[in-house]
Amino acid sequence: MATCSETDHLTLAIYREKSMTITYTLGTSGGSVTVAAAEPAPGLRVAQIPNGISPLSGHRWLLAHHDGPALAAFTTEAAATTAADVIAPLADWTRSAMTTAKAISLGGLTEKLADALTAAGGAHPNA
Repeated sequence: MATCSETDHLTLAIYREKSMTITYTLGTSGGSVTVAAAEPAPGLRVAQIPNGISPLSGHRWLLAHHDGPALAAFTTEAAATTAADVIAPLADWTRSAMTTAKAISLGGLTEKLADALTAAGGAHPNA
């Protein structure tokens, strides 16, 4: 599994201090919903799922690519943020979702990504 070095953690901490709250748009069966989000690492979003969406799910926090695709759902904001720290070094998440997916796939990092998200408590975002 990929791990962050001390330098990576310091860089992400400084980035978070400078990062302002932004938005993330979730695609739902009832249409798009835009919510406040944080950007714990460049190109990655953490957002809370609104109460009216999937109300029976205990995984209320999404870790998503800035371009839209949700990567995993988590029970806490802290877990989603931790997962962002772990996966941040795997790709340039500021690129388009398609470019990032190709880099992960062609770089042989698909299993590493899945393992990191699962180890952090991530579940399928539509679960």
